[in-house]
Amino acid sequence: MTVEPAGDGSGDIVVRPWLNTVPGYWQPQPSLPETISLDGLGDAVERALRQVVRLASGLPDTAPDGAEASPPYVEFVLPYTLLNHNVAGLTIRSGDGKPLPLGLKYAVHLRSLERMRTDDVLVRAQWQERWIRLQSQGIAVHGWRVSDTDALDEWQAALAAEPGRTAAVLDAPDGGPATEALKAAIAEGIALAVWDRRGTFLEERREVVTAVFAAVQRPTQLPLVIHRLRRRAELDAAGPLLLGRHIAFFWDDPNRLVDIQTAADHDPADESAIGQPDSKNTTDSEEAPV
Repeated sequence: MTVEPAGDGSGDIVVRPWLNTVPGYWQPQPSLPETISLDGLGDAVERALRQVVRLASGLPDTAPDGAEASPPYVEFVLPYTLLNHNVAGLTIRSGDGKPLPLGLKYAVHLRSLERMRTDDVLVRAQWQERWIRLQSQGIAVHGWRVSDTDALDEWQAALAAEPGRTAAVLDAPDGGPATEALKAAIAEGIALAVWDRRGTFLEERREVVTAVFAAVQRPTQLPLVIHRLRRRAELDAAGPLLLGRHIAFFWDDPNRLVDIQTAADHDPADESAIGQPDSKNTTDSEEAPV
């Protein structure tokens, strides 16, 4: 689901779901854009999920031999200003039950709207290169802390000089230096980033992330591991204190592109003219994202 400010001074957002209904195959179809308030984002996600269920053929695959199946997932393509919004905490309702956090049932990923939309071939090439290294060589972290604020240029230069760095662990991008660090990481091709939405990523919480990274044998397992972390935090009485309730997970696959227009480009009368990305197989998940 792409989300961006409406740009009319109202504070509203324009949302557009991209519905991928064939497990293991990337061929997302755009729904009509909708202008809503930010507070209405959870309702928009709920409508999109219902639409996916109506369009999907058959039942979801189950894991063999009783193994845990990968959850369906929801991707949010967000501008820099909304990347720290608590999208995993958005609530959705099923029938007459109480609304539940999105992250309880779905794996929730963050993606970069600006990078998805860019036509800068250098940015796209670096994005693809880091992703290939992530899949083939594993997770190597380039961390950013408040103490790096006065050396942001050097921090980006060090990242650019080390293409083997495939992940970033940062403080929350709340509009200050941490946002600039995340922008720099995205510009240099980083597709995996984690932060604590509450602000400063304390060392003991960074150690949790380090342990999570070390627990995965392949990077493609990471979305499921993050989902488990969130789910445990939602079910634990101490959940509000746990990192899983506040972790932001940026997982931006360059092979899963959508054709994003600006809000100003949208013409409801010409919906059929929107270009479609080439469909392709994907090995990142067997589920269908929104």
